[in-house]
Order: sequence, then structure tokens, then C-alpha cells
Amino acid sequence: MLRRLELALGGLLLLVASLSLVAAACDGGGGEETPSPVPPELKDQLKRMVLQADDVPEGFKLVDEAFSTNEESSASADDPQSHLADLERWGRILGYEVTYESSAPAVAGQTILFSVYSTASIYESNEGASASLADAVEVARTTDWPVRFAGAENVEMKEVPISGLADEARWLRITEKGNTGEQVFAFDIVMLRQGSGRGSLQIGSFGTEESKQVVEQLARVQADRMRSALD
Repeated sequence: MLRRLELALGGLLLLVASLSLVAAACDGGGGEETPSPVPPELKDQLKRMVLQADDVPEGFKLVDEAFSTNEESSASADDPQSHLADLERWGRILGYEVTYESSAPAVAGQTILFSVYSTASIYESNEGASASLADAVEVARTTDWPVRFAGAENVEMKEVPISGLADEARWLRITEKGNTGEQVFAFDIVMLRQGSGRGSLQIGSFGTEESKQVVEQLARVQADRMRSALD
């Protein structure tokens, strides 16, 4: 049983690492930080809009962080030039992303979160941020998830109702179940807009329906951080 857990975890880690299309749409997919004329206070504001080390479950550690210019964010899209044009039309100024991973071992019967990817970006207007969110939702809705799960069977995507988080919020949950109906793993995408700010969470987990509660809790924490940073 433990070996099966490890194989499932490895499969989802590969999935999370390969989601360049969704990462680009969610304002991630950035690279190394490069010099720019962006004011330092804007970068500090972006850093305060994502999940902090104290927000994620015990045992998680920061493994990557980066600012992303429009050019860097669009580089991993299917059509970089088209996506860059969209970002410029929407008035995207700059983005920031952090990745946390867990070193906790897989234990049968326990809910396990093992990857948390949190992003934030700032736009010139509320309307631009809203248009960006709508595009990200459409990309996630139309993604061929069984293909992303390397052709796995029993993969389904559902939208989870969520309210009261931010000016706009969407939650998509992609799961794969075993042949006997038990959940093998889940990939949650939560997209937020607060004013002219955009945020997203991409969380990989293995376990039971209890992981949904943890995802919602983290989403509410990020929404609160966005609201505080943008006030």
C-alpha cells in the first residue's frame, strides 16, 4: 500500500511540474528575477499578496520564488506572442510566485498536501485583472486533464462553489480515482481577484475529501493577504 502511495505521489508531482499552460494563464511561469524599473514598494506589495512560510502546513519549506515580467510569464504559454499581447492589453505590471513542498513521508490513510504554488500579480485596473481572471478560468476549464494526467483513467474536473473570498473567485478541482472508486490524488486550482490584484493557488494533494478543507483554508488566507496588501 505504501508503495502505491509513493507511485501516486510521483505521478502527481510530474503533473504539477508539467502544467506550464495553466501556470502561464494563472500569472505564473516566471523565471529568474531581472532588473526592472518597477518600484521596490511594488515588489514588496506582491510578496505580501502570496502565502507566507507561516501560512502553509508544518513540514513545508520554500523551494522557489521569482518575480515574473510579462515576457517571462508568457514564455511558457502555447502561443507566447499572443499571450504577451493579452497581458499588455490587460495592463499587467508584474507578478510574483512562490513554491512550497513538503518533506513529510507518505502514510496510508492520511490526507497529504505535498505541493503548494501561490502567485500574485498587479494590473493597472480592476477591469484588466478581471479579464485576466476570466482567461485563466477558461484555460483551466478547457484543458484536457486526462492527457495532463498522462492518459490516466477516471480523471474528472469539477468546479467547487466558493464565496466570500474576494471580488471574484473560482475553484477547480481535478481528481483521479482508482478502479474501486477511492481517490488517488487531487489537483486544486483556486483563482482570485481583489481589486487590481490577481492571485492563484495550485495545490497537489493525496488523501481524502479532507484535503478540500485545507485548500479552502489556504485560499482564504491568501485572499486575506491580498486584501491587506492592496488596501
